[in-house]
Amino acid sequence: MREFDDYDDVTTRPKVQSEQHGNTDQERNQRTRTIMEKRKDAILDALANPNLNSVEREQLEAQHEAIRADIRTIRYGAPIHVLRALDRKWR
Repeated sequence: MREFDDYDDVTTRPKVQSEQHGNTDQERNQRTRTIMEKRKDAILDALANPNLNSVEREQLEAQHEAIRADIRTIRYGAPIHVLRALDRKWR
């Protein structure tokens, strides 16, 4: 008898590897956003250091603005290629 475990209950569409291992776009979005939020928190902690020189402060402020813009990009969902690019950028 043939096993049907690799098929959805409603359709005969085979499950892809990502569905079997929890790598859906929504989960990837959440994982990427969590990484970015942690990175943003680290930047804010670094900005709180009173010993930063002006160049370091400007670099951190630029990173803060960039990460905030990227978080806004994925806030309401983003294509998988965007998530992959942001994941690589902020890791």
